[in-house]
Amino acid sequence: MRKICLLSSIFCALLSLFVTAQNVNVVLRSQMHYAGQSCANIGGYVDSTGKEYALVGCSFGLSIVDVTNPVAPFQLKQIPGPHNLWKEVKTYKHYAYVTTEGGQGLQIINLRSLPDSNSITYKHWMPLIGTDTLKTIHALHIDTVTGYVYLYGSNLANGGAVVADIHTDPWNPVYVGEYDGEYVHDGYVRNDTLYAGAVYAGHVRIIDFTIKNTPAVLQTQVTPNRFTHNTWLSDDSKTLFTTDERNNSFLAAYDISNLSNITELDRIQSNPGSNSIGHNTHILNDYAVTSWYKDGFTIVDAHRPQNLVQVGNYDTYTAGSGAGFAGAWGVYPYLPSGNVLVSSMDGNLYILTPTYVRACYLEGMITDSVTTTPLNNATIQILTTSVTELSKLTGIYATGSADTGTFSIQVSKPGYTTKIINGISLSRGNVTTLNVALAPLPTFVFNGQVVKASTTNGIVNAQVKMTGTIYTYTTSANSNGMFSLPAIVADTYTINAGKWGYQTSCVPQSITQATTGIIIPLDSGYYDDFTFDFGWTVSGNATGGVWERGVPVGTNFLGTGDANPGNDVGSDCGDEAFVTGNGGGASSDDDVDNGFTLLTSPVFDLSGTSNPYVQYYRWFFNDGGSSAPNDSLLIYLNNGISEVLVETATAATLANSNWLVGKIRVKSYLTPTATMILKVRAADSGQGHLVEAGLDRFMVLDTLGSGIEENGLAVKMETFPNPFSSNFFVKYEFNNHLQKGSYLLVTDLLGRDIYKVQLVSNNGTINIENNFDAGVYLIRIVNGENSSAPIKIIKSE
Repeated sequence: MRKICLLSSIFCALLSLFVTAQNVNVVLRSQMHYAGQSCANIGGYVDSTGKEYALVGCSFGLSIVDVTNPVAPFQLKQIPGPHNLWKEVKTYKHYAYVTTEGGQGLQIINLRSLPDSNSITYKHWMPLIGTDTLKTIHALHIDTVTGYVYLYGSNLANGGAVVADIHTDPWNPVYVGEYDGEYVHDGYVRNDTLYAGAVYAGHVRIIDFTIKNTPAVLQTQVTPNRFTHNTWLSDDSKTLFTTDERNNSFLAAYDISNLSNITELDRIQSNPGSNSIGHNTHILNDYAVTSWYKDGFTIVDAHRPQNLVQVGNYDTYTAGSGAGFAGAWGVYPYLPSGNVLVSSMDGNLYILTPTYVRACYLEGMITDSVTTTPLNNATIQILTTSVTELSKLTGIYATGSADTGTFSIQVSKPGYTTKIINGISLSRGNVTTLNVALAPLPTFVFNGQVVKASTTNGIVNAQVKMTGTIYTYTTSANSNGMFSLPAIVADTYTINAGKWGYQTSCVPQSITQATTGIIIPLDSGYYDDFTFDFGWTVSGNATGGVWERGVPVGTNFLGTGDANPGNDVGSDCGDEAFVTGNGGGASSDDDVDNGFTLLTSPVFDLSGTSNPYVQYYRWFFNDGGSSAPNDSLLIYLNNGISEVLVETATAATLANSNWLVGKIRVKSYLTPTATMILKVRAADSGQGHLVEAGLDRFMVLDTLGSGIEENGLAVKMETFPNPFSSNFFVKYEFNNHLQKGSYLLVTDLLGRDIYKVQLVSNNGTINIENNFDAGVYLIRIVNGENSSAPIKIIKSE
């Protein structure tokens, strides 16, 4: 089982050039593949003769690989164990301790005989603790100072931490205590203090284990992505480092010198913008060496923990980057040779040689040049590198580079003139201080009026929102429908105006100081995409996850899909919706709990309509718990006299993690009156299930318009240009049988038909030339009874 780079020297030279282009301060020495096996975590060992070994947690058991010669590794022996993906290994003296979720408790392997692999012995420790036998264990850590092994995520102690004495007799552990306060996924221990990664709770729990059978919680610290997987301590025990095993996660550093005042110092990502997932970090001589799944492993200079700078990396996963679980699982940087071992989920062991260098630190403060006020979220870029940093609330920033030299630094912030400072010298291990004052962009007064489209009379108290690339402004009209913004900057804005009883307007327009006041006409009607607060009310007895209006913050349930939606309905103009709890974090952090939450609309008048429909989009998620989900989303219609249930959503009736349209013909249930109300009730039965709901894009139509049902026709469709000024093109392609009478339809946000053209083939490009008014439109393809999902397109002035 020996696969290393022993190919032609020309190929190896080309490979070296390729690797150098994408990897920094790390050289690949060799790679070994395990046919038919995956690899989990990894450890290392040095025998009495000085030989170095990789201890690889493979799916069929622990693999012992001689890596003394890093270009020619070879497996000495594989110790059989339960066939299981999850394996972790740590060493104490000349023993290896292996955990797995496949059963058989804690495996203990005596490595004393190495390099003689034939004399290796092993056994499984499966003690009876209370009334249960230790069987499955997710991870472990050993306090090498005091000689205790900590076992995490086992079938005992609620999955907390089970502790055994191994310093008295490493071959025969003795159970001494446990922490059963919550599930612990992984952790680090030094001098009887456990830094427990409570992954599902999303925090580090710091626990004093001086008295093993009565541990005491000292402090709790939430981590950036609230999915705390791994922890490690700095050599001086003053700084704690954590990783979150979640998309777009961070390596974070905390000052724990005073446990009553833990402060986050800095956080860093391996590949910002890629959504990559951090897994396991280790600290060596003030460097954080971390496995990052699809990004391989990184070396971060943590010498100044308030300024974490990546100074090395090697990507072991060549099939791409980003979110998801593939690539590097574990990394081990503690061999005396300095070589780094990386285990990959695809069954590969990598031996690499790093060069540890100190970063070139760049630090300072960003301020307003007029007021001297500190500016947060200013972007600092070291040009010609990939280094980008944001200033903090105090205006302070801290960044750096692995490269030395003279650089140009660009500093920018929305609403300010971008500044480039040339000739900044950065040198390894030194701090270069650069303070920058940014000049604010000029502002001017902007006026407008919101009027009734039918009479041009001003609409009292109409709400206005102007969203640009830099700023968003909100205001309300006066008794004449007039509004004024005293200080805006020139930009292209999406201008929303609305009031309950009118159809919200959404128009893009370029605004400069020369732009005169605009007139915004609104048609009568009811439309609410929750850009504005039109007075929906919330009541109920739920203890958590009550209805709230905002931009949805998604939560994910065990990788199966969104629980709380991560976005609103894409076919409306704004980004807001009503959702049940919007705190983000873990899927169970802010869902509906222990009761119901009721969302009630303002009153709407349907007394003068002929055949009114109420249309909306709703979200419902119900999963988890120890029994079949049994919660509900109920929608009621009330006419001031009677109230009827018009829709029931349960886990059985709806596909989770989707916005779905609901359409109600009012006369099928009630007589339309001037005092109509819609109610949306999300309820938790109290049996431990996750419950999330959403409501968006509410509207009232006097007829159903085209009558199209949005059944999700599978079709590829794109529009360009978008926004458009005169004409635009729609390119489409689908495999369904083209039925007679199929057509492409353009509607406005209220569902009214604006443009329609018949389709004659399964694919093609249509040039649409029409005198559209400025605004937002929806395009879809209708094939028989089915309709594609709509695409939003904007007509500019």
